[in-house]
Amino acid sequence: MQPADYSGGVRLNVTDFGAIGDSTSDNTAPIQQVLDKASPGDTVFIPEGNFLVRTLQLRSGVHLISRGILAHHADAKSGEYSIEKQNSPNPLLKGEGVADIYISIRAKSKNEGIHLTKCQNIRIVNSDLEGDSTKFRAYPGILAFQVSGLDVSSTRIHHFGSGRTETHSYQPGTGIRVLSSNTISIRDSEIFHNGENGIFIHGSRKAEVLNNTIHHNGMSAIQVAFGNSGKENDYNFSGNILDQNAADGIDINNRSPENAKEINTTIAYNLSCDNGFVNGKSTPDGSGFGTLINVSDIVIYRNQAIGNNRPALYIEDCGTLLTKENQADNQVEIVLNLGELRIESSQYSSINLMANAKAKRILVRDSKIGSLSLPNQIEVEQFEVLSSSFSHARFNINMKGNLILRDNDLKNTSDSNVLLLANVDSAVIEDNRIESLKTTAVAIRKPAKNVRLSRNLIRSSGPVIFDEGSPNLLIQDNTIEVIPGGEENLTLKSNFPDRLRLEGNEHLGADGKPTLVFVGKGTATVQEKRIIGTTDFAEVNVIEN
Repeated sequence: MQPADYSGGVRLNVTDFGAIGDSTSDNTAPIQQVLDKASPGDTVFIPEGNFLVRTLQLRSGVHLISRGILAHHADAKSGEYSIEKQNSPNPLLKGEGVADIYISIRAKSKNEGIHLTKCQNIRIVNSDLEGDSTKFRAYPGILAFQVSGLDVSSTRIHHFGSGRTETHSYQPGTGIRVLSSNTISIRDSEIFHNGENGIFIHGSRKAEVLNNTIHHNGMSAIQVAFGNSGKENDYNFSGNILDQNAADGIDINNRSPENAKEINTTIAYNLSCDNGFVNGKSTPDGSGFGTLINVSDIVIYRNQAIGNNRPALYIEDCGTLLTKENQADNQVEIVLNLGELRIESSQYSSINLMANAKAKRILVRDSKIGSLSLPNQIEVEQFEVLSSSFSHARFNINMKGNLILRDNDLKNTSDSNVLLLANVDSAVIEDNRIESLKTTAVAIRKPAKNVRLSRNLIRSSGPVIFDEGSPNLLIQDNTIEVIPGGEENLTLKSNFPDRLRLEGNEHLGADGKPTLVFVGKGTATVQEKRIIGTTDFAEVNVIEN
């Protein structure tokens, strides 16, 4: 977007044409006359004072700068925002079909501060737009409809609508509301204490929100909603401080019935703090740097989330997402369907797949995670956890699909297993360091198929590994160590082994005490490297090599 050229032309002082900044006079007519007589390239200047108007009509190429305050006169008609009537009868500034305008003003408005319709190349710079904080159903500070080329920078937009007081209800009043527009830039600004969202973008494309502070708004700091045009694409939300908004830090919500829409979006370098609360009480919302619903093709990079009410990242019915080098003190939550999610070099309290979630691929690499939750009926075609650490590891795997755990540090001090394989189509568990201080480290149930444990260091109070008859279970080249103090000081216990294979493992139990125990009948091959302790194979048919 090329900036409007306001450096040339004539500077027209409105007081030279009869305008009076006395906080009383209606200056609509004299200031409008200046705007109408100005030529493209001219600048209309409002000096010190308090200049009251009803509505000023912007004109193409005519710039507006105020040192004084431009405010609504008592005769300006007010109104109440509604879905049916989203614009007021008297915005402070109105532009319809105009282009190439530079605006830098101080303004107080009881309706919209600036209303733009079908405009091009509008710059709003170094401005202060203040709304009516007592109004229950307020219009937005800036309303842009079918605008191409809107640049808002170094501007304060605040108090459009009354503050939110209830956790489950809010009232209209948005800082910037962008509808059916394109090429939008909002930069280096402060947007705060508005009744609803800080920034709301609907049915628009090519929008950037960069290096702003967006705080204490009644809903999300930034919300993207989708219309029927299919144009929603190309967003960059980076470098923002998203603080103490009553809903999400960033909410991208596509409720259309179509499959996840590719929107080519970057969410990067944002700091999201304490969102999702009203007067210290939790609202239904409050994700850190992303509520993502039915969207795809998003990069989430180097964000930080602290103290938010809801997940750092909430993912519902999404396509392809990459998250890298993010830090959060709360979780990633995955709901319904997912294409591919890559979590790399990041820190989260947990990764939670909700019941009935289905995904094609999930990759967690080089990350620090508290825990991982996979309840019943999960389907993940390929789930890989590589070179990561889990400080409160409680992997309850009950899913259709294939699991790979490689080169991870998995620790747990609770009464839960580090790894419970309840159901899986295949699992490769190799080169991990697995430790459970209070109970079995690895439990494998009969429905879990094609499981291989290789080259792991596994320690627990025993049984270190508990097999409930998983078919063709291979346990190979592991170091399996009992931590003294448990009720069953066993390295491995297998109930009714089903073609169990033990090859090249070290069982570090206690001298003279049982360490490798089979229960009931079944079949097993045992070819171990070292066993400290005794063995008891019961009635199992054992082939020892």
